[in-house]
Amino acid sequence: MKIAYAKILIFTLLIAAPTQKLWSQTPSVIICKGSSVKFSEFNTGGSEPSVAWEWTFEGGTPGTSTLREPTIQYPNTGLYKATCTSTFQSGTRKSNDAYVLVIDGTLAPIPMRDTIICSTNINLILDAGNPSQYNKYIWSSPDVTLKPGDTLQKLTVTKAGTYKIKVKNICDSSEKTITVRQGVRPTVELGGDRFVCRNISIILDAGFTAGNTYSWVPTGENSVSITANTAGNYKVTVTSPDGCTATDDVNLIDSCPPVVWLPTAFTPNAAAPNDIYTPYIEGFKYMKMMIFNRWGEKLYEQEGLNQGWDGTFMGEICPDGFYIVHLELIGNDTFRKIKSQSFMLLK
Repeated sequence: MKIAYAKILIFTLLIAAPTQKLWSQTPSVIICKGSSVKFSEFNTGGSEPSVAWEWTFEGGTPGTSTLREPTIQYPNTGLYKATCTSTFQSGTRKSNDAYVLVIDGTLAPIPMRDTIICSTNINLILDAGNPSQYNKYIWSSPDVTLKPGDTLQKLTVTKAGTYKIKVKNICDSSEKTITVRQGVRPTVELGGDRFVCRNISIILDAGFTAGNTYSWVPTGENSVSITANTAGNYKVTVTSPDGCTATDDVNLIDSCPPVVWLPTAFTPNAAAPNDIYTPYIEGFKYMKMMIFNRWGEKLYEQEGLNQGWDGTFMGEICPDGFYIVHLELIGNDTFRKIKSQSFMLLK
C-alpha cells in the first residue's frame, strides 16, 4: 500500500486499491475510473471536537453525506471537488475543499512488432502507444545499452537487438518484447547493355540463391533466368526470405536495321492465301496502319504490330481498284518512320 501525505487543514490522503482514503492535508488525489475514495475529517478547532459533518461530492456516488468518514465512488472520468463543512461544539463551522482526479487508465495493446530492417543503417522509432501524462514507460534491452532517459513513449533504435517496453499507471500495466533484426539483402547483376539483332535469343540470368524469389519486367516471369527474344529494357527484382529486395536492369539494343515491306496487291475473297493485307516489318516496336481509297477517304485505322486489313468498309467488301496504305512506325531504337504506298485490291 502506497501512502502520500500533504498538509492543508482538513484532508489527508491514504492511497489504497480499489478504495482510496482521503484524509486531511492534500489538495488532490488521482484514482481510476470506478474506484472509491474514503474521506476522513479530523478536528481542526483546536481542543474543540467536531460534532457534525456535511459533505458534497461533485461527480461522486453518493453526492452528499453526513458521515465523518464517507466512502465515495467515482464512476466517470474528470476533475471533481469534494467539500466538507465541520460543525464544532461551540456551533462554529469550518469548510475546506479537496479535488479528486478520475482517469481511465485502461491500456490499449502495445502496437510494436518484430521488425526486419533491409537498409545498411538502422534508424527506427519504436512507439509504445498509450500516450498519457499519467503513464510511465520503462524500456530495457539485453543486447543494447539504453540511455538513462529512455523512459519516454517513443524510443529511437539504431542497433539490432531485443527490446522490451513496460507501460504502467495506477490502474493498469502492460509489457511487450520485440526484436529488431538486420535483414539479408540480395545482390543481382545482369551485366552491361548489349547490342543484339532481332530473331536472336539472349539468356538473362539473375543468379540463383536458395530462398530468393524473382520477378521480371516486362515478361512477368518468376524464374531465375529468362530468354529475351526481342530488343528492349529488361528488369529483374530479387527478394530475399527476409523481404529485402535488389533490382537491376539491362538494355538489349537492336543493332540491325529495321525492315518494312508492303504488298502491292491482295485478294480479299475468303480464299487463302493473300486475303488479308498485312505489312511485313522487323525491328519495330510500334505500328499504326491506315487505309485510304483513291479519293482520300479513310477506310481503316488500327494500332498494333500484328494486324491487317480484310478489305471491308462498314461491313462490305470494297470494290476492285487502287488503295493507299499509310504506316507510322517506331523502331526498337526509338527512330520514327513513315511509309506510304498504293496497292491493288482484286476480288
